[in-house]
Amino acid sequence: MAKNGAKIAILDLNPVAAEAAAQQIRDLGATAIGVACNVLQRESLEAAAAQVLAELGPCDLLLNGAGGNHPKGTTGQEFLDVDRLDDPELTSFFDLDPAGVEFVFNLNFLGTLLPTQVFARQMLGRSGCSIVNVSSMSAFCPLTKIPAYSAAKAAVSNFTQWLAVHFSKAGIRVNALAPGFFLTQQNHKIID
Repeated sequence: MAKNGAKIAILDLNPVAAEAAAQQIRDLGATAIGVACNVLQRESLEAAAAQVLAELGPCDLLLNGAGGNHPKGTTGQEFLDVDRLDDPELTSFFDLDPAGVEFVFNLNFLGTLLPTQVFARQMLGRSGCSIVNVSSMSAFCPLTKIPAYSAAKAAVSNFTQWLAVHFSKAGIRVNALAPGFFLTQQNHKIID
């Protein structure tokens, strides 16, 4: 996008990471800013949206890429082993921590909903605006051991379909990407 003249705002919970990514884009000769933002806090999103509007103009394309998993929303085994239900070394389905599941759901689903609520307002009344949400193939074919993540990404996929219809008469196109499974530093323990 930068090579094609887009002005880009990188929003990240970590302002150093946001600025580092923006600098890589600027090194290509493009316009980019790094903005500290918490996608789970409306006030943070509103401040980020105001900064983006002031420095780059209104948002034309929103890419909702916040997401992830948490160990407390993950089981210790692929299959329930009834003989090991009381094993303190394993987390069974029955041991999943509701706070861990809530964290995963909030990060993935609310981390898509809230930025959309804030940034889509800048798109109203303008043509050619789009929202792209990042789902996962795990939404359609759940990986074992990560029920919270799979359910949250399924919610993102469903929300994307709903939002596409909801915004259709407002001229905002909404789609989702569902990346396949690939090894990252974050998920290597689950996949390996």
